[in-house]
Amino acid sequence: MFKVYNILSNIIKEVGIMRFLHTSDWHLGISMNNISMIDDQNHFGETLTKILTEENIDALIIAGDVFDSSVSNSDAISLYNDIATEVCLSLGIPMLVIAGNHDGAARLASMHELLKSSGMYVSGKLNKDIKPISFDDADVYLIPFFNIDEVRYLYPGKNVKNYDCAMNIICDNIRANMDKSKVNIVVSHSFVGGAKISDSERSATVGTVNIVSKEAFRDFSYVALGHIHRKQKLAENIYYSGSPIKYSIKEAGQDKCMLIFDSSEKTVQEVKVTAFRDTKMIEGAYEEILNMPPTDDYVKVVVTDKYIGIEILDTLRNMFPNIIGVEGKTLNSDENITSLTMEEVRNMSPAELIEKFFEENFNSEFEEDQLHQFLQMLDGFKSEELS
Repeated sequence: MFKVYNILSNIIKEVGIMRFLHTSDWHLGISMNNISMIDDQNHFGETLTKILTEENIDALIIAGDVFDSSVSNSDAISLYNDIATEVCLSLGIPMLVIAGNHDGAARLASMHELLKSSGMYVSGKLNKDIKPISFDDADVYLIPFFNIDEVRYLYPGKNVKNYDCAMNIICDNIRANMDKSKVNIVVSHSFVGGAKISDSERSATVGTVNIVSKEAFRDFSYVALGHIHRKQKLAENIYYSGSPIKYSIKEAGQDKCMLIFDSSEKTVQEVKVTAFRDTKMIEGAYEEILNMPPTDDYVKVVVTDKYIGIEILDTLRNMFPNIIGVEGKTLNSDENITSLTMEEVRNMSPAELIEKFFEENFNSEFEEDQLHQFLQMLDGFKSEELS
């Protein structure tokens, strides 16, 4: 396997790296309303390797948030290992990876020197002098997610007033040393001013504290960004690829893609990523919804003519097993909306469930002695099941 990779590496160096596939924010191991999305992410992994082959990609860029948590579950780690092995060893395509704010940076970058021999370049911690990953016609600089104190420590003589200032210092240092005869690419996991955010960016700062100006990335041929889940172009050279999967109901209707940057032509091309399960809103009268075809897509249901109680929610769950939320009218108003998510139902205690059921069906409170008798009966059933 290593001999095959070495042969391919030599061929790549002779021809020159031309086409970079830019992706970010995989969030491996994430769940949506307690529903695991590992099947969707497995599907994405298969799509990724197919695109790498069909589009003649020479290097893969992952601009942060490979994992959803610094302590990832075994399924997420196994999937990452499978993808990296397929890309670097089977296909012979280098992987260029930076840590995002969700990643455990030290864990992601462990054995990074050893991984280089397999064509995998991982940057987990910010260094003062960022050395490029050099290809025939392009140099790639990896800037992992960082905090301001790291920059103050690395550049003690600089006045690091804010996050934008910190990024400018880092990029100024790169600009001062880069080979201007080559195509210079920067990979960063940051929030650049003017970017439109999505609901699933749980850690994106909406204020001004961590915003980076576009000016920080001047003079670079291409800036491959991660952190924002909506694909977008911020300048001629600055792009977010967005997440390859919809991680929020508010992303329903968005197209997901990866971007191809051609270092010879300096063009950017979108490659659409099809979903294993789509994420969408379903809205209508209750009877209309009941006549809709069942689906295992991730859906939020809005019922326009009925109050949503546990019984209706149970019916909808049978039709839509991956339902992530439901909204409907309140009992006392034609205008106000009440919402109930699957997570809220799962977190209800038996007492809360029976009180909710009694309120919905009889429009009155469950009396304390009745609740006590119900809980005693429940304990009796549990004892019989254990026996």
